[in-house]
Amino acid sequence: MFLNKIVDQTRIDLVQRKLELPQEQLQQIALEQPRPRDVLEAFEPRDKVHLIAEVKRASPSKGMLAPDLDPVETALLYERHGASVISVLTEPHFFLGSPEYLTAIKNAVSIPVLRKDFIIDEYQVYEARAWGADMILLICAILDDQQLRHLLQRATALRMRVLVEVHSREEAQRAIDAGAMIIGVNSRNLTTFEMNPYLLRDIRQMLPENRIIVAESGIHSETDVRRLARYDVQAMLVGESLVVSNNIPDQIGMLLQSTTHSMQVKICGLHDTEGIDAAVEAGADMLGFIFHEPSHRYIAPEQVPALLQTRQSYSQPPKGQLRPDLVGVFVNKDVNYINDVVEQAGLHYVQLHGNESPEFCQQIKRPVIKALALNEQADLEKLAAYQEVTWRLLIDTPTPDWGGTGRTSNWDLAHQAAQRSKILLAGGLTVDNVRTAIQQVQPWGIDVSSGVETNKQKDRQKIAAFVAQARSSMVGEQGRR
Repeated sequence: MFLNKIVDQTRIDLVQRKLELPQEQLQQIALEQPRPRDVLEAFEPRDKVHLIAEVKRASPSKGMLAPDLDPVETALLYERHGASVISVLTEPHFFLGSPEYLTAIKNAVSIPVLRKDFIIDEYQVYEARAWGADMILLICAILDDQQLRHLLQRATALRMRVLVEVHSREEAQRAIDAGAMIIGVNSRNLTTFEMNPYLLRDIRQMLPENRIIVAESGIHSETDVRRLARYDVQAMLVGESLVVSNNIPDQIGMLLQSTTHSMQVKICGLHDTEGIDAAVEAGADMLGFIFHEPSHRYIAPEQVPALLQTRQSYSQPPKGQLRPDLVGVFVNKDVNYINDVVEQAGLHYVQLHGNESPEFCQQIKRPVIKALALNEQADLEKLAAYQEVTWRLLIDTPTPDWGGTGRTSNWDLAHQAAQRSKILLAGGLTVDNVRTAIQQVQPWGIDVSSGVETNKQKDRQKIAAFVAQARSSMVGEQGRR
């Protein structure tokens, strides 16, 4: 068990370091340091995903990553290409880090610096400040509640910020109760070092909106970053994919561009295995299931888990892809019915297409996508009523019923809505017009059903082409910006 070995070694090292430099002397050095740099300011604006770039030579699970890494030159490269914070590993045995790296980097860069280590004693908090750190890492898995609160308070007294790392819902609640303002969700299990890329999705809803949320581990590709954009994080901590890259500036550019210029794609109205396979294999981000019986795309709630369990494409997605999130579509259903279906079908999001009020949305046990139709300029005022109580708004074609007309919505009004909120665009989207729609409206995501069907059945080729067109449209947007 790597974690126990690392903590045991940390305790051994601490005994020696306390003999070499007593805590009273260390405290004095810490108090003499200049005021820490403002980490919270580095994470502004909050609706952007910022990069915490890590100087990392090795890891227990992967061994040597970058034997020739120059810590200061690497940190300066990170800063020049858009990093908001530099993370520096100071653990010497398993990660080949060093306090000298941290101090040298702090003196070289102008952005905040995080001490990344296994901190279990207040002595290490004073060390971090004495070495120049602006922020420290506290790991819930190696601290009890009393230790967590004490170390958090000690760091705060030194005007440092604290990244509190969690690996479960229970740890997330402990971090919240301790008063953590910056919470990192680490997708890597520190005991087994296995990855759970869906952990952030499972924890995110319980984290308060006024906290800074940091995604940690397993962030390598555009697909990974597009997932983070769905979960509304403020920062991503990335080390391995940077230090092993042949071109660090290009890797940083890809990560940062993907946070703002990636397009979320939802394929809706799925009700059979062929459609699910086609959507997953094409790289859809969300799968939509309609629980509105008049629709010819209706699926019974109990059928959803049964269908997904049989699909290897969903349980084991193609390399480089992740399982899409599941969205249930409801129209004027009772709140108890919706919450029951959420559990029965294993839904991650709920899409409401009827006359549901903002108060109704707040009773749903999953993040809500609220569909709104914009007929005229005055309808834009509807957005404000729902923005605070929903996860996303969906702009669809006005219709007497609930949607599915195959007609495009008013893209001018939709564009205005997209300037005010993160929206999904729906209504009449096809392979032929999706690029134009994205370029004109600039939505956060797109939602398609009939536009990828032939004879009211999902068409594999149309789905693949639609997703490809949506993704390529964002490449064009990046080039223009």
